Parts: sequence; C-alpha cells; structure tokens
Amino acid sequence: MSRADIFAKYNQLYQKAQVREIVPDGRFVRQLLDLPRRGLDVGIFFKAKRRKAMTQVYMGNPIPEQVAREEGFLEAGGKTYLSRTILSNFKNLDFLRVVISIKRILSRKDERVQFLKQCQRIVDVVLRKARNVMYTDNFEPFRFDKQVIEIGYFLSKTLKMDDVTVEAASIPFTISNPEYILLSNRKLVVIGEERRIPMRAYYLAGGIGYTFDKTIGAVNEERLFRTTADLSQYGIDSAHLDVSISRVTGDFQNRVHSLIFADIWKKSKAKPVGANFGGDLLVKPEPSSDIWSGVFEVYIAPPE
Repeated sequence: MSRADIFAKYNQLYQKAQVREIVPDGRFVRQLLDLPRRGLDVGIFFKAKRRKAMTQVYMGNPIPEQVAREEGFLEAGGKTYLSRTILSNFKNLDFLRVVISIKRILSRKDERVQFLKQCQRIVDVVLRKARNVMYTDNFEPFRFDKQVIEIGYFLSKTLKMDDVTVEAASIPFTISNPEYILLSNRKLVVIGEERRIPMRAYYLAGGIGYTFDKTIGAVNEERLFRTTADLSQYGIDSAHLDVSISRVTGDFQNRVHSLIFADIWKKSKAKPVGANFGGDLLVKPEPSSDIWSGVFEVYIAPPE
C-alpha cells in the first residue's frame, strides 16, 4: 500500500470514528471514573508495605502526598481536605486511602457540613467498588502501585543501563516531557518525581499521518485528520479540539515521533502504545505504524 493510500485510509476512518479510551485500566481503578465528584478533587492512594513512595490515581487535580499521609479533616495550602482509609494492613498493601479536596478553606459550619456530606457519598461509592473486587477473592486489582514505574527505575533496573547510558537515554523523555508513557504490558512509566496518574476518559479527536525521510533524519510530511463525530456532549467543542491538537502538531517530531520510536525501546520487551501530555491529551500510535510512516491517534479528555 502506498503512502497516499495509507493516508486516504485513515482520513476515511477518522471522519467517522467515535472511540473512547479510559486510562488507567484495571478492574478497580477503571470504576473510579464514575465517582460523584461534582467539581471536587479526588486522589486514591496505594501504599505498599515495603515501599516509602505512594502511588496516586487522581481525578481533577492531584492531591499533595503529605496530605495523604494524614487522616481526617484537614486544612492546608488554602484548601480543605478529607482523608479516609479504605483498606489498611491488607496482605502486602499498607493502605488504600481516598483523599477529597475543595479548593478553598471552609470558614462556615454549614459549608463544612455540606462538604463532608459530599465526601461521604464519594467514600461510600469507593467502599462499594472495593467490596465488589474483594468478593472475587482477587487482590491484584488493589495493587495499582505495581503498574507505575519511575523513568529512572525503568532505565536502570528494567533495561539494566549504567549511569552514563541512563543520562543519554533520558534525553527524548526530557524533551518530550510527557505525563507518562503507556506500555504494551499495561505498565505506566512516569516522568515526574511523583508516582501519580490522572484518571480520565479520552475521546478520539483525529490523527496525524507522517512519513520519515531517513536521508535527512526527519519527519518530512504530516497530515492532520479530524473526526467529524460530534463531541460537544462531552464538553469538547471545535475550539478546544483545535487547541489540544496543536499541542501535538506544534513540535511533532521531538514531542511524539522521537519519543515513541526512541532507540531504548529496542531493549525493552514492552513497547510504548501511548503517551499522555498534561493529563488531558493521549497520543497513541496506530498498531501498523512504524518509524517510517503511519498515524498517531489523538485522544482528548473533556475539560474539567
């Protein structure tokens, strides 16, 4: 199939497609998308017994780790929090904790009462979903912390690189600066210092077709495909879609192409199947794509 045929094929596909992706996936964490947040920030923290670091799945804005180490009604940094433990000292899990935040200090009693009522509804839903998992007698859905890997650990331990090689291998990640890389084995490689993953639903907005000229070592053709599906029901209008896609096309080669086709993936059994930028933008290579030509699918999360 010629390059023209490839681009024509995907142009037709993206005009009609309306696809949803939920990341992260998993029997327990996937259900968290349905929490009745009503504008509140929610963080679910997973803490293994033998690890100091916690892993957070968050909806809205991330919750500070120091807050999640406490329990009860808290005020810090101009915000109000409620922290509740769902599971404690359960097998290899130190705790599973939900922390809920409103973006201001609640000075009046009625405000606090209303906030606590909202929090209780969220906690009740998390408890119910946790019980549903426990009834299956399968503990693994609660070990989301095992799915998240820091980039330094991935390069040095998983791929067994020395310090010099790690520094060189980190360059594409530093330039691209994704929130995380989604791997084919469902692991998520985080680039920042904290192990935190946004929980979002993403809708297919279109794709970027490309060819790569090996004689000059650069992408020499890009074609943008836009879905004609109506995404307004999810709060995604044409202006939001345009701004989101421009974040990918602005520096496509360095931000996306060089990241997904970096040399380090030749050393890894698990391959990259997606990259998240800013928590609300998911870019995935179409399975038949390679370094020379193909399409990157662009998924957008509804605005908060």
